[in-house]
Amino acid sequence: MAQQPFTASLGGGISYTELYDPKFKTCSLYFRFYARRAPETVAENALMIDLLTNCSAEYPTIAALALQKQSLYGASLQSSRGNSGDVQELTISAHWINDTFALDGESVTDAMLHLTLGCLLHPNAQNGAFDAESFRYCKQNLLDAIDCEINQKRSYAMQRAAEIAYAGEPAACPPYGTRASAEAVTAESAYVAWQRMLATAPLEIVAVLPEEKPQILPALRAAFQEITRQPLTVHFESVSPVKPTVENVEEPLPVTQCKLVMVMKTTDADHDAMRMLNLLLGGTTGSLLFANVREKRSLCYYCASRYVRSKHALTIDCGVRTENLEETKAAIMEQIETLRNGDFPDSMMHECTMFFEHTLAAASDSQSGMAGWVLQQKREGNSRTIEETAAALRSITREQVIAAAKKLQPDTVYTLLATKSDADGEEA
Repeated sequence: MAQQPFTASLGGGISYTELYDPKFKTCSLYFRFYARRAPETVAENALMIDLLTNCSAEYPTIAALALQKQSLYGASLQSSRGNSGDVQELTISAHWINDTFALDGESVTDAMLHLTLGCLLHPNAQNGAFDAESFRYCKQNLLDAIDCEINQKRSYAMQRAAEIAYAGEPAACPPYGTRASAEAVTAESAYVAWQRMLATAPLEIVAVLPEEKPQILPALRAAFQEITRQPLTVHFESVSPVKPTVENVEEPLPVTQCKLVMVMKTTDADHDAMRMLNLLLGGTTGSLLFANVREKRSLCYYCASRYVRSKHALTIDCGVRTENLEETKAAIMEQIETLRNGDFPDSMMHECTMFFEHTLAAASDSQSGMAGWVLQQKREGNSRTIEETAAALRSITREQVIAAAKKLQPDTVYTLLATKSDADGEEA
C-alpha cells in the first residue's frame, strides 16, 4: 500500500516529493520544469529538452548513452513536452530496476542518479552551443513532429480551435511552435534555452519508489545548490475572456470526415461543478453527447467534451459527415440546454461519480499515474488526497451543475471541412 508522500523544498523554486509503494519493482524519478508559453521560446524549449536525454558530456553520443542505460538492466531516460494553459511543461523522467534485483549488490539507484543529473546539468556542449551532430538529429525530430501534426486530424482540429479561442493569449501557441520558429533554432539558442530553464523555471521533482532511497534527496540538493536560480512566476490558471460574438472558422482539407470543435467559456468557474458537468455532458460513454448525439441520432462518429480548467473553458469535439454538421451543432446545444434545465436523472450523477472514482483509483496502479496525480495537485494548488477529491465530486448537487451550465457562453466554433467523398478512398 502506498505511503503518505514525503515533501521537501530544495530552495530556488524547487520542490521534491517522494512516494513509496512496495508493489512496484522499479524506481521512477520525474523532473518537470515549467516555462511561460511564448511564440519566441516554445520551439527552442521543446528541442532543448529532447537534447538533454540523447547524450551528455560523459556520454557524448546517442549510442554511448544507450549502451550505458542498457548496462543498467535496461534503464530508461526520456523527455516529454506538454502544455497546461499558458504554461509549457518540460519533463525528464528516469526509470530503473530496484537495487534489490541487481546482481552483486550494486546500486543501480546511485548509477542512475549520476547518469540523469549528468545529462540534465552537464550536457554535450562546448563554447556556448550544443554538440552539432546531436543538435541536428533532435532538430530534425522536432521538425518532423511539427510536420506530422496535421496528419492527426482530431488533435490538429483541437489545436486549431485553441489557437482561435485563445487568440492573443499564450495558450494559443502551437505545442512545439511553428515550423518557421523551429527552423530558426540554433545550437547556440538551444543552449541559452537550457541555461534559462535551469535558472528561471520552477521545478517539481517527484520520485515514486518501492522503498525509501535515502541517497536521492541529498544527491539532488548537492546537484542544484551550485546553480543560481531566480525562478519566474507561472500562472497555471488564467481565465480566457469570452468573445463578444461567436467566432466561426471553417478550414477545408482533402479528407472525408469533418472535425467539429466547439469552445464554450465561463468567467466564474466552480471547478468541482464543472468536472461533474463535463462528465455528464461528454466525459463518459453514458454521457448526454454519447448517448443522444452519437448513439440515438447517429449524427457523428464520436462526440466528447473536456474541461480545460486552466482557461475556464469547455471544449466539445466530434467527427461528423458534412451533411450532418448543422444538425450536430444544434444537437450539441440541446444537450447543454438539458443541463441548464436540470433534465437529467440522479442516477447519471451517481454513475459519473463512480466513473471518476474508478479513474482516480487507477492512478495508483502505475508510477506515472501517481506522479501525475502529485503534479496535478501542485498545479491546481490543492493538497487533496484521492479520497478527498472523490468526496468533493460526490458532494456536488444538481443545483450546482445547473448553475455551472448557465454560466457557459459560446465562444468559438471551428470546423475542419472535408472536401472529399467516401468514394475517393481517403481516410480522415
